Amino acid sequence: MLNSSKHKAGVTLLEVMAVVAIMGVLSGIGVAGFQRAVANARTKDAAFNLTAFMERTANETRRLNTKLCVKRVNDQKLVSYKSACDANPLGDKVDSIMFDAPTKLINANVSGARFKDAEGQNLTNWYTAGATFVPRVGLSSAPSQGYFAVQYGGNDLYGAALKEKSKNSFVPMMGSDAGWDGI
Repeated sequence: MLNSSKHKAGVTLLEVMAVVAIMGVLSGIGVAGFQRAVANARTKDAAFNLTAFMERTANETRRLNTKLCVKRVNDQKLVSYKSACDANPLGDKVDSIMFDAPTKLINANVSGARFKDAEGQNLTNWYTAGATFVPRVGLSSAPSQGYFAVQYGGNDLYGAALKEKSKNSFVPMMGSDAGWDGI
């Protein structure tokens, strides 16, 4: 019979350190992918919510049969008012949408074919001037063309509610510095 006291069961410190190092590398890869997936989901969610808010404002304009203005209050909040955007002061508050940080409204011009008019000029980013909705029979109350855009944190991920002249409703868009697509 062999004496088992010479061979102890277990692992060496070097083996434990190797396993911990491998787990650290794999975790780092997984966390980076997970963070990008979260950013994509939040950007897509912001684009859909922004589009729904703009469509709701168009419907409310028809229902109230009055002009409504959607204006940026700060980089996280849009508010609709009972007035045109050039009115001073703006009318009563009708509705609002608030984005959770780090999602914010942005003033940058968005590039891409869908963000240009027939003459190739950039569509209006409503970040500064706002968007005035006017009731019209049989047509959308929304301005003919333009957009509000959001960015998720410092990432190159963007979302937008785009109104094209050729469409009667808003289109949710998502993109990056590489390009934009409808969602």
